[in-house]
Amino acid sequence: MVVSLSALLLSAGFTFYLGINNWMNYGLFSFFSTLAVYNGQRVFKSKKLNETPWLQWVSRNRVVLTFVVATATISAVWSLLSILNFGWNTAAVLILSGFISVLYVIKIRGKSLREIPHLKIHLIALSWTLLLIVFPIINESIFVSAWEYGFMHYLFILGVTIPFDIRDLKYDSVSQKTIPQLVGVLGAKMIGVVTIFLFAVLLVQVNPSFALNPMFISAISIQILLLIFSNENRSDIYCAGLIDGAIGLLGLSYFF
Repeated sequence: MVVSLSALLLSAGFTFYLGINNWMNYGLFSFFSTLAVYNGQRVFKSKKLNETPWLQWVSRNRVVLTFVVATATISAVWSLLSILNFGWNTAAVLILSGFISVLYVIKIRGKSLREIPHLKIHLIALSWTLLLIVFPIINESIFVSAWEYGFMHYLFILGVTIPFDIRDLKYDSVSQKTIPQLVGVLGAKMIGVVTIFLFAVLLVQVNPSFALNPMFISAISIQILLLIFSNENRSDIYCAGLIDGAIGLLGLSYFF
Protein backbone atom coordinates (compact mmCIF):
# COMPACT_ATOMS: atom_id res chain seq x y z
CA MET A 1 0.00 0.00 0.00
CA VAL A 2 2.79 2.44 0.89
CA VAL A 3 4.59 1.95 -2.41
CA SER A 4 1.30 2.43 -4.27
CA LEU A 5 0.62 5.70 -2.45
CA SER A 6 4.13 6.87 -3.34
CA ALA A 7 3.52 5.91 -6.98
CA LEU A 8 0.29 7.94 -6.89
CA LEU A 9 2.06 11.00 -5.48
CA LEU A 10 5.01 10.76 -7.87
CA SER A 11 2.81 10.26 -10.93
CA ALA A 12 0.23 12.89 -9.95
CA GLY A 13 2.92 15.37 -8.93
CA PHE A 14 4.99 14.93 -12.06
CA THR A 15 2.01 15.25 -14.40
CA PHE A 16 0.85 18.32 -12.45
CA TYR A 17 4.34 19.77 -12.94
CA LEU A 18 4.00 19.11 -16.69
CA GLY A 19 0.72 21.04 -16.75
CA ILE A 20 -1.51 18.02 -17.49
CA ASN A 21 -5.07 18.83 -16.42
CA ASN A 22 -6.12 15.29 -15.54
CA TRP A 23 -3.05 14.69 -13.38
CA MET A 24 -5.12 12.97 -10.70
CA ASN A 25 -6.24 10.27 -13.14
CA TYR A 26 -2.59 9.50 -13.88
CA GLY A 27 -2.02 9.19 -10.16
CA LEU A 28 -4.94 6.81 -9.76
CA PHE A 29 -3.74 4.68 -12.67
CA SER A 30 -0.28 4.45 -11.11
CA PHE A 31 -1.76 3.66 -7.68
CA PHE A 32 -3.96 0.81 -8.88
CA SER A 33 -1.32 -0.54 -11.28
CA THR A 34 1.38 -0.80 -8.62
CA LEU A 35 -1.14 -2.15 -6.09
CA ALA A 36 -2.08 -4.93 -8.52
CA VAL A 37 1.47 -5.73 -9.63
CA TYR A 38 3.20 -5.68 -6.24
CA ASN A 39 0.52 -7.72 -4.50
CA GLY A 40 0.23 -10.06 -7.47
CA GLN A 41 3.97 -10.69 -7.39
CA ARG A 42 3.87 -11.40 -3.68
CA VAL A 43 0.93 -13.79 -3.96
CA PHE A 44 2.81 -15.63 -6.71
CA LYS A 45 6.09 -15.76 -4.75
CA SER A 46 4.34 -16.86 -1.55
CA LYS A 47 3.73 -20.29 -3.13
CA LYS A 48 7.45 -21.03 -3.10
CA LEU A 49 9.53 -22.74 -0.44
CA ASN A 50 12.03 -20.88 1.77
CA GLU A 51 9.68 -17.96 2.19
CA THR A 52 10.65 -14.80 4.03
CA PRO A 53 8.53 -13.84 7.08
CA TRP A 54 6.76 -11.27 4.89
CA LEU A 55 5.86 -13.86 2.25
CA GLN A 56 4.65 -16.20 4.98
CA TRP A 57 2.18 -13.46 6.00
CA VAL A 58 1.15 -13.10 2.36
CA SER A 59 0.58 -16.86 2.14
CA ARG A 60 -1.75 -16.78 5.15
CA ASN A 61 -3.76 -13.92 3.61
CA ARG A 62 -3.69 -15.09 -0.01
CA VAL A 63 -7.46 -15.03 -0.53
CA VAL A 64 -7.83 -11.43 0.61
CA LEU A 65 -4.80 -10.31 -1.39
CA THR A 66 -6.07 -12.09 -4.50
CA PHE A 67 -9.30 -10.09 -4.18
CA VAL A 68 -7.22 -6.91 -3.81
CA VAL A 69 -5.25 -7.76 -6.95
CA ALA A 70 -8.42 -8.40 -8.97
CA THR A 71 -10.08 -5.19 -7.77
CA ALA A 72 -6.93 -3.13 -8.36
CA THR A 73 -6.52 -4.57 -11.86
CA ILE A 74 -10.07 -3.62 -12.84
CA SER A 75 -9.60 -0.14 -11.35
CA ALA A 76 -6.27 0.29 -13.17
CA VAL A 77 -7.90 -0.56 -16.51
CA TRP A 78 -10.75 1.87 -15.80
CA SER A 79 -8.28 4.62 -14.86
CA LEU A 80 -6.18 3.93 -17.95
CA LEU A 81 -9.15 4.21 -20.30
CA SER A 82 -9.92 7.66 -18.87
CA ILE A 83 -6.49 9.02 -19.88
CA LEU A 84 -5.30 6.85 -22.75
CA ASN A 85 -4.63 8.45 -26.13
CA PHE A 86 -4.11 5.48 -28.42
CA GLY A 87 -0.83 5.44 -30.33
CA TRP A 88 1.99 3.08 -31.16
CA ASN A 89 4.49 4.84 -28.87
CA THR A 90 2.07 4.78 -25.95
CA ALA A 91 1.22 1.14 -26.54
CA ALA A 92 4.91 0.20 -26.72
CA VAL A 93 5.65 1.86 -23.36
CA LEU A 94 2.70 0.19 -21.62
CA ILE A 95 3.42 -3.22 -23.13
CA LEU A 96 7.10 -3.08 -22.15
CA SER A 97 6.25 -1.98 -18.62
CA GLY A 98 3.66 -4.74 -18.29
CA PHE A 99 6.04 -7.31 -19.77
CA ILE A 100 8.68 -6.47 -17.16
CA SER A 101 6.18 -6.49 -14.28
CA VAL A 102 4.69 -9.89 -15.15
CA LEU A 103 7.87 -11.73 -16.12
CA TYR A 104 9.76 -10.27 -13.15
CA VAL A 105 8.57 -13.27 -11.11
CA ILE A 106 7.01 -15.67 -13.63
CA LYS A 107 9.59 -18.06 -15.04
CA ILE A 108 10.13 -18.87 -18.70
CA ARG A 109 12.35 -21.88 -19.33
CA GLY A 110 13.09 -22.10 -15.65
CA LYS A 111 14.17 -18.50 -15.06
CA SER A 112 12.38 -15.22 -14.30
CA LEU A 113 13.71 -11.83 -15.37
CA ARG A 114 14.79 -10.98 -11.81
CA GLU A 115 17.04 -14.07 -11.76
CA ILE A 116 19.04 -12.96 -14.79
CA PRO A 117 22.44 -11.66 -13.59
CA HIS A 118 22.71 -7.88 -13.10
CA LEU A 119 19.10 -7.14 -14.12
CA LYS A 120 17.04 -7.21 -10.92
CA ILE A 121 17.37 -3.60 -9.74
CA HIS A 122 17.43 -2.16 -13.25
CA LEU A 123 14.11 -3.83 -14.10
CA ILE A 124 12.45 -2.14 -11.13
CA ALA A 125 13.88 1.27 -12.02
CA LEU A 126 12.96 0.86 -15.69
CA SER A 127 9.37 -0.26 -15.07
CA TRP A 128 8.70 2.64 -12.67
CA THR A 129 10.29 5.13 -15.04
CA LEU A 130 8.30 3.91 -18.04
CA LEU A 131 4.97 3.89 -16.22
CA LEU A 132 5.20 7.03 -14.08
CA ILE A 133 7.41 9.34 -16.16
CA VAL A 134 7.71 8.32 -19.83
CA PHE A 135 4.10 7.20 -20.32
CA PRO A 136 2.37 10.52 -19.48
CA ILE A 137 4.82 12.55 -21.59
CA ILE A 138 4.28 10.37 -24.65
CA ASN A 139 0.56 9.86 -24.03
CA GLU A 140 -0.05 13.63 -23.84
CA SER A 141 2.41 14.47 -26.65
CA ILE A 142 4.10 17.06 -24.44
CA PHE A 143 7.05 18.87 -25.98
CA VAL A 144 9.63 17.85 -23.40
CA SER A 145 12.17 15.08 -23.70
CA ALA A 146 10.61 11.87 -22.37
CA TRP A 147 13.99 10.18 -22.33
CA GLU A 148 15.73 13.06 -20.56
CA TYR A 149 13.19 13.06 -17.73
CA GLY A 150 13.09 9.29 -17.90
CA PHE A 151 16.84 8.94 -17.46
CA MET A 152 16.86 11.33 -14.51
CA HIS A 153 14.11 9.48 -12.67
CA TYR A 154 15.66 6.14 -13.56
CA LEU A 155 18.74 7.25 -11.62
CA PHE A 156 16.58 8.24 -8.64
CA ILE A 157 14.62 4.96 -8.53
CA LEU A 158 17.85 3.01 -8.98
CA GLY A 159 19.37 4.73 -5.97
CA VAL A 160 16.38 4.31 -3.65
CA THR A 161 16.05 0.63 -4.61
CA ILE A 162 19.59 -0.29 -3.58
CA PRO A 163 18.64 -0.68 0.14
CA PHE A 164 16.25 -3.47 -0.90
CA ASP A 165 19.11 -5.33 -2.58
CA ILE A 166 21.19 -4.82 0.56
CA ARG A 167 18.39 -6.24 2.69
CA ASP A 168 17.95 -9.17 0.29
CA LEU A 169 21.60 -10.23 0.40
CA LYS A 170 20.65 -13.17 2.61
CA TYR A 171 17.89 -14.25 0.22
CA ASP A 172 19.21 -13.54 -3.30
CA SER A 173 21.12 -16.20 -5.18
CA VAL A 174 24.74 -15.26 -5.83
CA SER A 175 24.05 -15.87 -9.51
CA GLN A 176 21.86 -12.76 -9.61
CA LYS A 177 24.94 -10.57 -9.19
CA THR A 178 23.13 -7.65 -7.56
CA ILE A 179 25.02 -4.45 -6.90
CA PRO A 180 25.74 -5.25 -3.20
CA GLN A 181 26.93 -8.72 -4.22
CA LEU A 182 29.34 -7.23 -6.75
CA VAL A 183 30.75 -4.22 -4.88
CA GLY A 184 29.77 -4.86 -1.26
CA VAL A 185 27.36 -2.98 0.98
CA LEU A 186 29.53 0.14 1.27
CA GLY A 187 30.15 0.27 -2.47
CA ALA A 188 26.43 -0.16 -3.16
CA LYS A 189 25.61 2.72 -0.81
CA MET A 190 28.15 4.94 -2.57
CA ILE A 191 26.60 4.14 -5.95
CA GLY A 192 23.14 4.89 -4.57
CA VAL A 193 24.19 8.25 -3.13
CA VAL A 194 25.80 9.20 -6.44
CA THR A 195 22.74 8.29 -8.52
CA ILE A 196 20.31 10.14 -6.24
CA PHE A 197 22.56 13.20 -6.10
CA LEU A 198 23.07 13.12 -9.88
CA PHE A 199 19.31 13.00 -10.36
CA ALA A 200 18.96 16.12 -8.21
CA VAL A 201 21.70 17.96 -10.12
CA LEU A 202 20.21 17.10 -13.51
CA LEU A 203 16.70 18.13 -12.48
CA VAL A 204 17.95 21.45 -11.10
CA GLN A 205 19.71 22.08 -14.40
CA VAL A 206 16.42 21.58 -16.23
CA ASN A 207 14.49 23.71 -13.73
CA PRO A 208 16.62 25.79 -11.33
CA SER A 209 13.61 26.49 -9.07
CA PHE A 210 14.05 23.01 -7.55
CA ALA A 211 17.24 24.24 -5.87
CA LEU A 212 15.03 26.42 -3.65
CA ASN A 213 12.20 23.91 -3.27
CA PRO A 214 12.18 22.82 0.42
CA MET A 215 10.17 19.66 -0.27
CA PHE A 216 12.55 18.63 -3.05
CA ILE A 217 15.60 19.21 -0.85
CA SER A 218 13.94 17.21 1.94
CA ALA A 219 13.05 14.35 -0.44
CA ILE A 220 16.63 14.03 -1.67
CA SER A 221 18.20 14.42 1.78
CA ILE A 222 15.91 11.90 3.46
CA GLN A 223 16.44 9.28 0.77
CA ILE A 224 20.21 9.65 1.00
CA LEU A 225 20.08 9.29 4.80
CA LEU A 226 17.84 6.24 4.60
CA LEU A 227 20.24 4.72 2.08
CA ILE A 228 23.29 5.41 4.23
CA PHE A 229 21.73 3.79 7.31
CA SER A 230 20.42 0.73 5.47
CA ASN A 231 21.89 -2.73 6.17
CA GLU A 232 21.15 -6.43 5.74
CA ASN A 233 19.11 -6.57 8.95
CA ARG A 234 16.70 -3.74 8.26
CA SER A 235 13.06 -4.71 8.61
CA ASP A 236 10.33 -4.57 5.98
CA ILE A 237 8.97 -1.54 7.80
CA TYR A 238 12.24 0.32 7.19
CA CYS A 239 12.34 -0.56 3.49
CA ALA A 240 8.71 -0.92 2.44
CA GLY A 241 7.57 1.75 4.89
CA LEU A 242 10.17 4.48 5.23
CA ILE A 243 12.09 4.20 1.96
CA ASP A 244 9.06 3.52 -0.23
CA GLY A 245 7.11 6.18 1.63
CA ALA A 246 9.83 8.78 1.18
CA ILE A 247 9.49 8.45 -2.60
CA GLY A 248 6.17 10.24 -2.16
CA LEU A 249 8.04 13.33 -0.94
CA LEU A 250 9.54 13.73 -4.41
CA GLY A 251 6.03 13.59 -5.86
CA LEU A 252 4.86 16.25 -3.40
CA SER A 253 7.78 18.50 -4.38
CA TYR A 254 6.37 18.76 -7.92
CA PHE A 255 3.31 20.55 -6.55
CA PHE A 256 5.43 23.38 -5.09
